[in-house]
Amino acid sequence: MNTAVEFTQRIFPLALLCGALVAGTGCPQSSGDPLDEIRGFHARNRYEESLEGLRTLMDEDPTDPEVNYLLGKTLMQIGEPSLAIWPLRRAVESPEYAFDAGMMLARATLDSRMPGDAISAVELALAVEPDNVEALALRAHANLKAARHEDALADIERAVELDPDNLALLVPRVLVLLEFERVDEAEAALDAGEHTVETTEEQVSDEIQARLCLTNAAFAFENGDHKSAEVMFADCLDAYPTDPLVVLQAVDFYDAIDQQERATALLRRTFEETRAPHFGYALSRRVRNSRTGGPDPEWLLYTSPNGSSPNRVPRVLEPLEKR
Repeated sequence: MNTAVEFTQRIFPLALLCGALVAGTGCPQSSGDPLDEIRGFHARNRYEESLEGLRTLMDEDPTDPEVNYLLGKTLMQIGEPSLAIWPLRRAVESPEYAFDAGMMLARATLDSRMPGDAISAVELALAVEPDNVEALALRAHANLKAARHEDALADIERAVELDPDNLALLVPRVLVLLEFERVDEAEAALDAGEHTVETTEEQVSDEIQARLCLTNAAFAFENGDHKSAEVMFADCLDAYPTDPLVVLQAVDFYDAIDQQERATALLRRTFEETRAPHFGYALSRRVRNSRTGGPDPEWLLYTSPNGSSPNRVPRVLEPLEKR
């Protein structure tokens, strides 16, 4: 079967959910340029509602780079990184989308636990913007996941050289330094970050402060002080209870100290409070991977492509085969 046809058939169950997701209003009727309508959905964070139009456009021209990019972006936003890989690989072939699609493809493959593919993807973005700090930091993260520690350190040091006041680089830099057991340098970097936050006249975002909180917790954990780390992760969760990085890093920490039930409970509670796709995807994958029997009724609706609920996150049970 033609790959593009098979792919659109796989995402079709997601598009059928549009009526349920729009809570009785049904899918909006297309008017004018369908791409304008899809862009409008995305501008309003209504990604699920763009699936029907994207499926139609994919049927018409499965090679269109913008359609493939928008489809990949949509699938990422609704928590389907493995399905996003195929259209993003198509999109990244276009010079116009090489950077944005390359970055998104790197994140999709990282989320799918394919760090080697993530490195290749972000290198496509870096070929367009060699000194892009975000891309260097993303490649550092992928290199760290692939146990390529020297490459990770080179990337993060280059990013810091380009933007020394960027506090978003603090977490990966400290973690990379700790991998090399350069504890004194890691501690100095952490102290410098805290000093910057305390003395800057600019407003420091909650995201940056959450990262600083996490870095302290990670530093304690990597130094073997698990009790202090546990207290620090709890403090981070109290301060930033729905921050994706805080929650997912805390889940990883609880797994590392053999508190899997606590990790699952944290994900479950956060998803129920926020209905955010990234928490839903992580929880669904975790529940499916940890059970040998069928899922509870509570999660059946979440994981079934035929379920209907205005709050559910669409799922496709069969991942797109790599071709």
